[in-house]
Amino acid sequence: MEFLFYISDMKKLLYLIVITILASGCHKTIYNMNRGELKIAKKDTYQVEYITEIPAGTKAKMYYIGEKNVQYFEEDYTGKFHKTYTIISGKAIKFNIDVKLPKTKPEGGIHTIVKVDGEAITDQTQSGTDIDFRFQFKLP
Repeated sequence: MEFLFYISDMKKLLYLIVITILASGCHKTIYNMNRGELKIAKKDTYQVEYITEIPAGTKAKMYYIGEKNVQYFEEDYTGKFHKTYTIISGKAIKFNIDVKLPKTKPEGGIHTIVKVDGEAITDQTQSGTDIDFRFQFKLP
């Protein structure tokens, strides 16, 4: 009887090892930040800049908010991305990037900056091979 429990425990251990090996091959990096309402002076409009660069040979899906609350979606973007929009006070802003980079040593990445009226509210480097960058905030 003890022998049967031993075999059952060995199967569980084997399953755990297989799952661990499979999971270690996946490398999805998720950056999800919500700054809430920005603590800056209230104005009628703000200049919002989105800046990043998608490496050659890769394509990114990008989502961002522009003027008059227009939602933009870029399906296969590559290269330098720098857009500036005048956005009215009180709007919720989102900037999303999904990109799969080739596996390299050292690990690849992208550098992303979001500015409001020329001041960086995020300036980060995202690294990995499967990057999901999500950045949100609300204008006062």
